[in-house]
Amino acid sequence: MLKKWDVVPAPNEKNPGRHKLLIKGEMKDIFLIVKKLGSVCSRPEKTSGAFDFIIYLSKLEMDILAKLKAVTSELGAVSGGAESDSGLNAVAEPQWTEPKIEPAPAPWTEPKIEPLPAPAPAPKPAPRPEPAPAPAPAPKPAPRPEPAPAPAPKAEPAPQPAPAMPEAQPGTTQPRMNFVPSSARVKKEEPAPAAAQAPKPAPAAITASRIKGKWSMELPLNPTYSFHTLVAGSHNRFAHAAAMAVVENPGVIYNPLLFFGAPGSGKTHFINAVSNGLAASIGQSNIFVTDGIKFSKGVEIAIKEDGGARLEQLFSGIKVLIIDDIHLLMVSEANRKYLSKWLNDFVAKNRQIVVTSVFPPKSLAGLEEAVGFQFTQGWMVDLKTPPAQTYKIILNQLLQGMDIKIAETDSSDLFLQRQMPLGEAITACGRMKKLEKFVVNSANSLSHAQLLEMLLGVQEPPQAHPSDRDLSSAAGWQPSAKDAWFKWGIFFPKGLRKEAQYALYALHERAKELGMNTEWQQVFMEEYNPDEAYGTPFNIGSYAGQAGINGVILMGPQPSSAIGSQEPEFRHLSLKILDSFSIKGAWLPLGKLKSPAAYTRMLMDLV
Repeated sequence: MLKKWDVVPAPNEKNPGRHKLLIKGEMKDIFLIVKKLGSVCSRPEKTSGAFDFIIYLSKLEMDILAKLKAVTSELGAVSGGAESDSGLNAVAEPQWTEPKIEPAPAPWTEPKIEPLPAPAPAPKPAPRPEPAPAPAPAPKPAPRPEPAPAPAPKAEPAPQPAPAMPEAQPGTTQPRMNFVPSSARVKKEEPAPAAAQAPKPAPAAITASRIKGKWSMELPLNPTYSFHTLVAGSHNRFAHAAAMAVVENPGVIYNPLLFFGAPGSGKTHFINAVSNGLAASIGQSNIFVTDGIKFSKGVEIAIKEDGGARLEQLFSGIKVLIIDDIHLLMVSEANRKYLSKWLNDFVAKNRQIVVTSVFPPKSLAGLEEAVGFQFTQGWMVDLKTPPAQTYKIILNQLLQGMDIKIAETDSSDLFLQRQMPLGEAITACGRMKKLEKFVVNSANSLSHAQLLEMLLGVQEPPQAHPSDRDLSSAAGWQPSAKDAWFKWGIFFPKGLRKEAQYALYALHERAKELGMNTEWQQVFMEEYNPDEAYGTPFNIGSYAGQAGINGVILMGPQPSSAIGSQEPEFRHLSLKILDSFSIKGAWLPLGKLKSPAAYTRMLMDLV
């Protein structure tokens, strides 16, 4: 709640028009004010006394003053009253005489306090000494082999084989139609017998690294995703400034820090850049990087094993907690109190939390209520799609880093003209490098551009649905392998079993055409209800995790179905959840059942 604000002149030698904005309120008020006023604002600074924060304004012209009055008035309306609990006006008019606006001074340079969204990359943070009692941490092995996803299903009763999707896991808060936790309804479950007993004391000799290795909770870091390789621009300027501030002073002001934006907007790069920067300054052993699924499921497994004692020991020594895809956090009666306690303790003790979300902050209200923690109480930054020129810079950097050699015209035709999101471009390049190993040899020399065209289906005509004859010819086909290393399953929309059978046959034929001769064991064929969106991505991940497979083919829904109206979100969340279970996922759009390119992409995603 914004309680009061004031503006006073604060000139200096380089900028005689500088003013000081004093605010008594919460961090979310600061975020809205800075977002409204833009680049005239410096980074907020905490202060004491009658006000909580100071923001320096590089200039105070009539339009800036009008914006300031508008946003403070808006905040006052949101607070719902003229008086706050402390008796101060919710948005008091500042006690100052409106300054006379002089002609704009000569352009000023290098103010002592730079605006928040400074486009220039911040300098590399000075290394911070490790705490005295702890020895210098050894370099973390990368990547550390993680245990198979089998422990997760062992903690829950395995479902009986059935032609329909299993029910949602009891006691779990899962997304509704928009695949975001939109309500805090948590089904109650009977407490496990171990919960009534006192937690077993954790052995004192267990180190944080050994605890981390017990559960498959941590995400491996990508060392190439750093601030040095991050292209800053108008699409991510606020995020860049906030991320650098967290690396320099974790837990001080931007806490928690929430990055949100569509897939491909750069959230993964920021997560890795912040993690790598903090690892250099405070040590890898002091940060913990995970995602919503790995975190919530890992906590639940740990609780069932030893009551969470070892996780308590681990998190008591962690200084920074970084959670990717917080919208995928699965809150249950078993893990709720632990998640709530650790998250709130981190903020109360000025230990840094950084999270990302595909969805905007307002969509996280149900999750916040369910877990008992407000992810939006700190600083929130919106990552946008980069403009065309910045996109081209990032793409060229990506192609160079992956040693992909294509002409600029081909790059423009394949990526820019198709307006392919950066996330999809990265995935396409990864598939191409893998395809190159399978199909390029001395007798078959294909260029990188030709391989990308093969994957993207550039020359393919519009695809028709398989005919009855096509479906009949594939009906009797079965994979020949009975005990192959590849163990795959397929999920398909209800009523389309024949189309799913055709997809398996076409995938096998495409593998032979590419000379891959890939054989796999088909573990299951399961349908899902495309008109029942509640929790479907989570059910898919849970069922696949219990089946003991290493790959899943997910056939897209009918466009007219409930899930079909939100197909991109359904695809993104389902594949993300499968990845959290360490299961490869391949997507097959329903309209691409006869597309060779679609099956080529699937093979590259599965092998």
